[in-house]
Amino acid sequence: MWHSWAITWAALPMAAEKLSPALIVRLQDQVHDEKRSMRGEYHGVEVRYYDLLPDCGWHLGRFGIAPDENTCALLLNNPSNPCGAVFTREHLVAVLSTAEELGLPVIADEVYADMSFARPFVACAAATASIPILSVCALSKRWLAPGWRAGWITVHDADGALAAAGVPETLLKLCQVSLGPSAPIQGAIPEIFASAPNGCDWHSGVLKALEESAQCCMRRCRSIPGLEVASEAQGAMYLMVRLKPNALDLGTDDVLLASKLLEEESVAILPGQCFAAPGYFRVVFAAPEKVLEEAS
Repeated sequence: MWHSWAITWAALPMAAEKLSPALIVRLQDQVHDEKRSMRGEYHGVEVRYYDLLPDCGWHLGRFGIAPDENTCALLLNNPSNPCGAVFTREHLVAVLSTAEELGLPVIADEVYADMSFARPFVACAAATASIPILSVCALSKRWLAPGWRAGWITVHDADGALAAAGVPETLLKLCQVSLGPSAPIQGAIPEIFASAPNGCDWHSGVLKALEESAQCCMRRCRSIPGLEVASEAQGAMYLMVRLKPNALDLGTDDVLLASKLLEEESVAILPGQCFAAPGYFRVVFAAPEKVLEEAS
């Protein structure tokens, strides 16, 4: 076990280092853009982006730059932060089929696994057994234990490709040099898994509260002239709201909107430019519905 904040960042350069000499990782547009770019650059990894389609449930669109022989991995974030998207099985199968055709292993950021509403969550590894997948998960979201900083990577090794590249051994070395959770926290994890399985009363209650809060945020955002919900939140704790052109005095300046909301109303949102999505802003609906009603 090791720090959940580190697992995706570690998986990215580690996979690149082991699987390709030229180190190019494909990331989706609406992710923690600056962090992943900086982390990649530090390890000599070139980050390239592909499009997400905001009016189609944030499904994957075209690659901005076509993958080439140096592209070493495809990173998928599902359920999504910041979009609140949950990919259907059909969409995942199509995306993973493309990855297989291109010969790309997948780094699956599934930290919000099983945090979906009406649409069931489908893990990448459950949608295909044909390609290598590194699935990144943690206690922080699904079990609401962010301070524990405990996470893990599951290696789904189709045809032994990751083992042949030395990826499992490298993961073990990273675990040994990383300052991870204390022994009592690690010792509690099996009991946490056993006591709070998917579908238990506690888990169902958390999802119900999150869905009610999501519906509250979407309803209030839709009632405000100049704002529109790009696609309904299907899971996680977030949704992206679009600024309509020429509808507000500040235009589509998401940074200015965030600054004014914080200064004048003490309401915090995150500008879309943080996620390579100018003209949008991210809403977190993890707060109780009463608090969200007051804030909006």
